[in-house]
Amino acid sequence: MNTKDSSTISLSEVHAGARLTAAVLGADGQVLMTAGSILTEAALEKLAQRGIVAVTIEQQRDEAELTEASEALHRRLDDLFRRCDLEGDSGAQTLFEAVLAYRLEALQ
Repeated sequence: MNTKDSSTISLSEVHAGARLTAAVLGADGQVLMTAGSILTEAALEKLAQRGIVAVTIEQQRDEAELTEASEALHRRLDDLFRRCDLEGDSGAQTLFEAVLAYRLEALQ
């Protein structure tokens, strides 16, 4: 998926809007929800009805963690593009911005 941390937590502690990082399987091994699914209130209720007690979801990062990760990403990309003329080469600048946007999206 992405670089976010995952944690397995009790279904009763999960809030609607959380994203699964692992599939939820029923007692018979059937996939009830796939990894990457966003949990809604209705989905949480249905999982509880099926006896699911815990799920693995993305951990949400606080603002300080996001800022730190974003700054580290900028430093890494600056290092990767250190030999490019980002001011004068529009192609290199476009590529830098595309990679940066993609990586920043993964941080969210």
